[in-house]
Amino acid sequence: MGLQHMTFLGQQISERQLTPNTLVNGLICKLCNNGWMSLIESDVKALLLALLKQPTTNLSTLLKEDHLVLAKWTFKTAIILNHASNYRNIVPRRHFRHFYQHKRIPENVTVLMGFTKETEKIDWVQSQGVMHTGDASISSNPRFEDIYKITIQLDHLLLKVIYSPFYEYNYVFDQDDHVMIHPNLWAPNSFKIAENFHSFDIKGSLYST
Repeated sequence: MGLQHMTFLGQQISERQLTPNTLVNGLICKLCNNGWMSLIESDVKALLLALLKQPTTNLSTLLKEDHLVLAKWTFKTAIILNHASNYRNIVPRRHFRHFYQHKRIPENVTVLMGFTKETEKIDWVQSQGVMHTGDASISSNPRFEDIYKITIQLDHLLLKVIYSPFYEYNYVFDQDDHVMIHPNLWAPNSFKIAENFHSFDIKGSLYST
């Protein structure tokens, strides 16, 4: 499994190979991994296996009932990957606490999915490459450091978690190769396959007032 450490502009700083065992670390206790987190894994298994077959023709049917389960699994996986990696901890610790205490995804986090023809067994990239249109002064706001984006590829399946700490900004859903699965289920009128993993990561990263 390859982990890429990217700058805000998308330049690679370092790369590290991780194994599933490294995802069980100091912040995620054994009780959680064997308890409620394990339940998330079992709840999402059937849907995840179906999505790995790239079922773009009946995507709405598959996601209608279980999109929130997939979103929760994606969020859980993304924040653990960040904490277990050689990347700085861009996910605020309060998000770990919120997820543990409430078993819900924190406010203003958006989770998206898509597909690509370029297959990779597993890969992920994380950065703070999230754009905001409106007030340019937010770049000097201390909350700006809490921005994060983590994108995961499992074979043809693409998943993305993106967060803005500026709650007056809303996520801009304007990409035809993205499907929103949290906080709402929202798909484009004409869904398309993403060009590749990195284009999916870069696109659909905008918040606006």
